[in-house]
Amino acid sequence: MKNNPGKGKIIFIMVLVLLVFLVVFYFVANGERKDEQLTKLSSTEATIQRDLSINYPQTPKAVVRYYAELSQCMYDPTNTDKEVEMIAEQSRLLFDDELKARQSDADYLASLKNTIAAFINDNRKIVSFTVSPSSEVVYDKLDIGEVATLYCTYTMQKGSVSYSDPEHFLLRKDGDGRWKILGWQSASLDDTRAPKDDGSQTAEDEDEDEGVMDTGNPDVKEDVPEPEGAPVVDIKKPTVEIPTVEVKVPGNGQ
Repeated sequence: MKNNPGKGKIIFIMVLVLLVFLVVFYFVANGERKDEQLTKLSSTEATIQRDLSINYPQTPKAVVRYYAELSQCMYDPTNTDKEVEMIAEQSRLLFDDELKARQSDADYLASLKNTIAAFINDNRKIVSFTVSPSSEVVYDKLDIGEVATLYCTYTMQKGSVSYSDPEHFLLRKDGDGRWKILGWQSASLDDTRAPKDDGSQTAEDEDEDEGVMDTGNPDVKEDVPEPEGAPVVDIKKPTVEIPTVEVKVPGNGQ
């Protein structure tokens, strides 16, 4: 039998084309998977993967801003149980030891899960938040240590109804020089210095931030001005049941 060199070349070329096709298909498919991972990392995973042991927020504003980012992630119904656990862990790393001592890690997580479930079932979400400019952060030295106070206003939504939830935060510097959240209180009724939540921040504010919702005062009700003819909605702010630390807040008009 005579060999057919032409036929052999055709087979070789076909095999080569098939290999090239398989290689191209592999890289295209792999690229799509990476794009999906990047999309997910842009939300909850990107927020909770911050290593606070080496990248802790340097200012009171940055601490409150990161806490607000965590809070905005809390109520994503697509979060896994592991992601909720990591959100709880990251949140408590921002708490002062005195505040953490009021509730165990397990109790905090259980309370958080219950609150998230109620929040989602009630069709609520955090739309955005605004943190006080650095120039409005109030620093003071009290018997309890070096403290700082500032505001964070959340824009929240229940169904088609939006409302603002301003909170006055108190932070204390710990022995390592890190600012930790010691407590907070609602600023919606007794204080007019809370920033207006217009959903925007200046470039200067963004540059100074390194990096997310009040988890105290569980039974606060918001007075929401309703448009004429709008249905009355009883808005009860969903929070994790952690008691706040009762101390005098400097700059609060007390």
